[in-house]
Amino acid sequence: MQRLYYSLYSDEITIYQRDENGEIVYVEVDGERIPSIFGVMAGYSEPVEFYANISAGRGNSQDAPFGSDVDYTRTISTCDMTCPLDELSIIWIESEPQYNTDGTVNADSADYKVAAYPARGLSSIVIAIKKLPKGS
Repeated sequence: MQRLYYSLYSDEITIYQRDENGEIVYVEVDGERIPSIFGVMAGYSEPVEFYANISAGRGNSQDAPFGSDVDYTRTISTCDMTCPLDELSIIWIESEPQYNTDGTVNADSADYKVAAYPARGLSSIVIAIKKLPKGS
């Protein structure tokens, strides 16, 4: 199994207020330190480390679990039936997740995106992924 990171899309990502060093600003309420919230926006969740089998390539035409219309580069296979990846998820296999200055995940740093709804069987999940272009 290989290590990868995934991030799920959400329409409610909390953005925290940050100081000039990029650190989260905290306020004290009743003796408890609470992060100061700047706002909420759509984006990707904090990346999660995950281990799964990753194919070397797409395979041949007779091995098409997602049909012939799905454009994908590789597949991920896992027996972890709680795997939450869906068709909006992004994945890092060849690199580490990067962050924007506001502390949110830089989605452009992802290596792959999920190309089709995951194929769930009785004891495993197969996920088609598509290589993302990297900016020059």
